[in-house]
Amino acid sequence: MPASRADNAARTGTPTAVKPALRIAISILLTVSFIWLFARRFDVRAATAALRAASPGLIAASVLVTLLAYLIRAWRWRVLMAPVKQRVGMYNLTSTMFIGFMISFIVPFRIGEVARPVLLARREKVSTTATLATVALERLFDVMTVMALLLVFVLTSRGAALMASHGDGSAAGQASVYLRRAVVATGVLVAVALPLVIVLVLFPKQVTRLLHRLHGKRHGAAARLTGTVEKLIDGLGVMRHKRHLAESIALSFAMWLVIDASVLLGLRAFDLPLRFTDMFLLIVPLGAGIVMPTPGGVGPYEYFCQVSLTGFWGVAQASAGAAAITLHAVTLLPTIVLGLFFMWQGGVRPAEVRKMAHISSS
Repeated sequence: MPASRADNAARTGTPTAVKPALRIAISILLTVSFIWLFARRFDVRAATAALRAASPGLIAASVLVTLLAYLIRAWRWRVLMAPVKQRVGMYNLTSTMFIGFMISFIVPFRIGEVARPVLLARREKVSTTATLATVALERLFDVMTVMALLLVFVLTSRGAALMASHGDGSAAGQASVYLRRAVVATGVLVAVALPLVIVLVLFPKQVTRLLHRLHGKRHGAAARLTGTVEKLIDGLGVMRHKRHLAESIALSFAMWLVIDASVLLGLRAFDLPLRFTDMFLLIVPLGAGIVMPTPGGVGPYEYFCQVSLTGFWGVAQASAGAAAITLHAVTLLPTIVLGLFFMWQGGVRPAEVRKMAHISSS
């Protein structure tokens, strides 16, 4: 009878629960810390009044536009999947996308980012490795698009004025400092990422050959890095087709502009006088909040949104806090409900999700 995983761990001295326990501890610590930071600036009575005065119609419109962004994201995923399989079914793409994002919103550390390509590969009977690579490519397009829109904001009159303000300790001054840092980080990211992507697209075999030569037969971090690069190269296959590349770029901008519109509708529900181009800046801290290793970004999202609205645009604390909670609810709740529905309809069992989670942690 084969030894159990626990027995093997006991003999090797490696406790199986250490890594998951550490992840849970980090997630709880971050969640509690950011909720405390948010709550200490949150006036419950004033925020409740702001919520009651908000426009239900605009909040509902924000929900609908958010769901539209998912459809565009699924369409883009279909384009990215073209080198793996042509004309992947939109239903499979959309349903697995909602399931994956639902898992990421409930379980910390973005496990859904692994679950959805694994599930799609199973449904479409294609390579799991190649499908995983398309998700890595999605993230590349997302980061580059968001950063490009941030640079557009900097070129507007409001962005230029904010960049020109002084870091004198005031809210506006502190906001200008953060914006300058974000712009510098954007420039560095573009300067580093673009040449790397170009090299991977033009010389894929040479890069993998070099990496294999460097780590040889040894296993460890170098071997894992080689595996990651190979997956990314598989996904970058779409960039070797001009039409697929153009479609991916166009859909990336369309999706993020729709997401920006949904955020603006949510803010307009509270009668906040922000402009559409302001969303190009706001979406950066909101994105950072949602990807933090807490369940659904709870805590970091609210805090980053609150601080950004008050620091960049001088929004009152109560309105900023109420808007932050509402925007996060618009992001999470419809996705979780639809994800659970598609999970039930597709017969995806929780045990399968746990197996997918194991893949992400291995």
